[in-house]
Amino acid sequence: MPTTAVTREYLETIYNLIVEGDPVIGARLAEKFGVSPANVAQTLERMQKDGLISMPGRGRGKAGEGIELTAQGKEEAEALLRQHRLAERFLVDVLGMDWVKGHEEAHNMERGMSADIEAHLMKLLNNPRTCPHGNPIPTATFNTLEYLREQKAVRLSTVPEGKQVKVLLISEIVEDESAMLTQLGKMSIMPGARVTIVARHEDDHAHTVDVQVVPRDVQDNAAHTVTLPEDLAAKIWVVS
Repeated sequence: MPTTAVTREYLETIYNLIVEGDPVIGARLAEKFGVSPANVAQTLERMQKDGLISMPGRGRGKAGEGIELTAQGKEEAEALLRQHRLAERFLVDVLGMDWVKGHEEAHNMERGMSADIEAHLMKLLNNPRTCPHGNPIPTATFNTLEYLREQKAVRLSTVPEGKQVKVLLISEIVEDESAMLTQLGKMSIMPGARVTIVARHEDDHAHTVDVQVVPRDVQDNAAHTVTLPEDLAAKIWVVS
């Protein structure tokens, strides 16, 4: 298993970038972690030496481009994500934490989680397929790398005006997940909610969308309208 918290974060982020179909390049990692390109390069070189990643893009003029997980790296990334997302599911579903606190505390709970604990959590939670934020929980029989494509999911920012869609998951590729989850929770934009883009705006070079939200498990007359920056709407994956 990875020996450092930094390696854990990089493995999880690279895996999530692959799931969401984004380019896995050093610049995206620097943006995610708020560090310099040189810092990213050092970490990637160490991970390559440890056999967790390969970087076939090296030598084409763009250092760090084309980062790929090796079989070992994929296995370790999936084990880490499984532990974290199971911990979130337990903290939210069993202990009753909200999805922000559950996300934060899962980092503590997942450390040192054994295979036996994983197995008992899966049984206790009735073999959940996703975490509270909708992200898939990797298992031997669940191809999470293709989850979004198999669900035919798209980013909310790309949905035409007037079309109602259902929230599938919230992206984990952000700098401050807690802040984003808090914001979306206040808007009732969570997995299962129905949303419709009612208008798009471009003011002062900032793109925003007005979104009508029907929270999950309620009737249409409970709908309310919120305004989202377009980059936040791009972090919300939806299905028809």
